[in-house]
Amino acid sequence: MFAGGCISQNDFLRTALLTGLKEERVTGFNPLKLGVIASTDGHTGTPGNVVESEWRGSVSGEMSVKSRLEPGTLPSGIKGNPGGLAGVWAMENSRDAIFEALERRETFGTSGPRIVPRFFAGWDFEKSSCNNSDMVAQGYSRGVPMGGDLSAPDNDSQRPTFIVGANRDPVESSTPLQKLQVIKGWIDSKDLQHTKVFTVAGEEDNDAGVDLETGERFGPGHNSLCAVFVDAEFDPSQSSYYYLRAVENPSPRWSLLDCLSLPESERPEVCSNTKKHIIQEMAWSSPIWYNPKTAN
Repeated sequence: MFAGGCISQNDFLRTALLTGLKEERVTGFNPLKLGVIASTDGHTGTPGNVVESEWRGSVSGEMSVKSRLEPGTLPSGIKGNPGGLAGVWAMENSRDAIFEALERRETFGTSGPRIVPRFFAGWDFEKSSCNNSDMVAQGYSRGVPMGGDLSAPDNDSQRPTFIVGANRDPVESSTPLQKLQVIKGWIDSKDLQHTKVFTVAGEEDNDAGVDLETGERFGPGHNSLCAVFVDAEFDPSQSSYYYLRAVENPSPRWSLLDCLSLPESERPEVCSNTKKHIIQEMAWSSPIWYNPKTAN
């Protein structure tokens, strides 16, 4: 069903992960310790068909521009979107290595672009880690990668430290990165759930955007971003999770490009709702978990 039935907090990653933390406090087991992927969910037999300018509908490649835009058109009309991509950090490009990486949740997802994120957690990463040629090796040797569990600190005064990085999609026409964010979720001493978003690299607002008359992007951005982030608010007694979100500059959604392809007099009403036509593509790492009971 489209937009039918009830919506639960467990329909969304950020809050579902909190449910897992809360359940673990009661039963000792986290049933929602989930790695992240973001695969295409279409019916055209074209996995990886994720480019906004080339999308022709999630069921039929023969849909007309107007039928894709009209609300209520099967399968989803204006609500439909090209799918995402699943990324795996495997030791080698082999079936066994890929399945081993999936098993340890060293995975990430993107909303379509081939953004490449890196995310490590530890207790003593150097502030200059992003400038080191062996940054990734240090991430593995002195910490844990996305999908892992953070071990206990040596003492309660230590704070978790994260290496956070991403490269933009290498295609020349791709959209630059705007910012990197760390998403944190935790359960407090009163069993209440919390989340917080930390912008750790790039700019919260860099004046980038899209010209609605032409569909062209404008504004500065980044080919790559990297930061070392310390959670100064960390409480070693609280169960928590962290994951990386890499965010591109605004870019034109398929609907804007379709609307601009029609003569102005033939554009359906939905074309006038400009909020529907600008997107910011993203990538998400699998979380890293900290549990004071299992860490000690």
